[in-house]
Amino acid sequence: MSSLVIETDNLTKTFKGFTPVDSLSLNVKKGEIYGFLGPNGAGKTTTIRMLLGLIRPTKGEVRIFDKSLAHHRIEIAKKVGSLVESPSYYGHLTGYENLEITRKLLNADRQDIDRTLEIVRLTEWKHKKVKHYSLGMKQRLGIAQALLGSPELLILDEPTNGLDPAGIHEIRDLIVSLPERMDMTVLVSSHILREVELIADRVGIISRGKLLFEGELAKLQERSEVKLKVEVERPDEAARLLFHAGYRARKKEHALYVEADRSLAAEVNRHLVLAGHDVFHISEERKSLEDIFLELTKEADSV
Repeated sequence: MSSLVIETDNLTKTFKGFTPVDSLSLNVKKGEIYGFLGPNGAGKTTTIRMLLGLIRPTKGEVRIFDKSLAHHRIEIAKKVGSLVESPSYYGHLTGYENLEITRKLLNADRQDIDRTLEIVRLTEWKHKKVKHYSLGMKQRLGIAQALLGSPELLILDEPTNGLDPAGIHEIRDLIVSLPERMDMTVLVSSHILREVELIADRVGIISRGKLLFEGELAKLQERSEVKLKVEVERPDEAARLLFHAGYRARKKEHALYVEADRSLAAEVNRHLVLAGHDVFHISEERKSLEDIFLELTKEADSV
């Protein structure tokens, strides 16, 4: 059996000449948390709707649990839980009553309700009407609905949208616990890299419907060029000196950025000091993951 839970091959969706998803090939491994990253409007939700069988692709294929979604949609749907955009609930009913409606639709075990309420930490408020829940509690109720029936795959679309920092932290901790606690695979979409960076095993970055990167975040970090930041008294003169010594250096604000890594720091420092320059500071700098993410998506937008 394939180790991949989700595979898409050249997945494409076109609406009246507009293509929100363009030749997308994703690979989500069993048991991982996969971060599906991209700016707002990148095509994440359209992709998720195709993964759930809510809309049909214009072309391409979706395989889930090593089976074609086009031919096994009902069978696959029984093993997938999802929260797309905002949760659906009846405000005049309690959290427990809302879950009971979902349980009956899924024909799930009644014990599932208390189990999922415990997982999302809503047991204490299960008999409170949902209209009195905070936004974070409503999101957790939506995740509880998605967990009923013990799905093998959970798909969450921007689950922390609109939450305050405390609510984001709660949802993040909950998501991290799920693969081990419930033996499931989780795909979570977001437009915030920092949020995904804290929870995901691997990521797929999408912009304008195209996949720009897929893999571990550490691999993305390797794309960042390493530079030495050098603070020196006369940066223009120091840049010319280093150029003649075979280094590429550019001035930015009051510092020099030299295309070299820390192994050459002592040598760069020696060139400068022997030429009479006072060096106040020298350190290695990499672009942050967020900088790389923003550069990737901006480049795609400019194409």
